[in-house]
Amino acid sequence: MKIVTYNLSCDWDGHCDGINGFIHRAGLIYEKIEKEQPDIIAFQEVIPKSLKYLKLICPQYEFYGQFRTKDFDGEGVYTAIKKELYDATAFESFWLSENPYIPGSRFDEQSECPRICVALDVRNKMNGQRVRILNLHLDHISDKARVLGMKVIIDKYVEYKRKNYLPTVMLGDFNCHKDSMVIKLCNDEGFNDAAFDEECTYHEFGKRREKLDYIFLTFELYDRFDSSFIWDDVKNGIYLSDHYPTGILLED
Repeated sequence: MKIVTYNLSCDWDGHCDGINGFIHRAGLIYEKIEKEQPDIIAFQEVIPKSLKYLKLICPQYEFYGQFRTKDFDGEGVYTAIKKELYDATAFESFWLSENPYIPGSRFDEQSECPRICVALDVRNKMNGQRVRILNLHLDHISDKARVLGMKVIIDKYVEYKRKNYLPTVMLGDFNCHKDSMVIKLCNDEGFNDAAFDEECTYHEFGKRREKLDYIFLTFELYDRFDSSFIWDDVKNGIYLSDHYPTGILLED
C-alpha cells in the first residue's frame, strides 16, 4: 500500500513561483504520478484549475475533498484513491475552528486563511480491510492556531473512534517542526510518525530545508510500516512543488 502526501503549491501561472508555477510543473506531475501509481494521494493547496487538471490526468483515481472558503472556492484539500482498489465508505470535511461545520470559519488567532481537514474512510475491494484517512493543512503563521486546529482534529478522531474505530492515517502539511506542541499532541494520542527519516519535506524550490509534512499512523498500520520516501525530482530547475511529496509503503 503506497500512500503519499503532496502539497501542490497553488500558484497557477507563475505569478509567485516563477518557472515553478503549476502550469510549468504540470507535465512533471503527470509523469511522476503515472510512474509511481500511489494507492492514495493526499493533496493540499488544490485550486479549481489544478483539480480539473488532476482529474484529467488521473482518471484512475476518485477525488474527495473541499475548497475552504465560505463560498467553497480558493484553496482546498483533496484525497485521491485508486478506483480499482478502493471504495469510499464515508466522507466529510470540517473547518478547523470553534464551529467546524460553518464554511470559512477559523480561529481568531490564525491567519486570514480558513483551514480544513478531509476525513475519508476507504475499503479495500480485494480483502475488505478498511482504513480512515485524515488529510489536513494547518495554519502557516500562528503556532497557537496550529495547536487549536490539531485539537479540533484530535477531537474528531476520538469521536470517530468512539462511533466506529478504524486504523487511521493522519497526514498532510502540518506547517510545524518535530519539536512542536502539534506533534506532541499527535504522539500523545498514540500516532506514530512513519516518515520520521525524511528530514526535509519543504524546500521553497531549493532554497530551504525544513520538515513540515508528516504521515502519522495508528499502531495497527505502524506495525505494517515498511519504508518512507520523498519525490525530490527536479528538471531544468523545475520541481514537483515547493514541498517534496512524501510517502510511505505499508506491507499487506
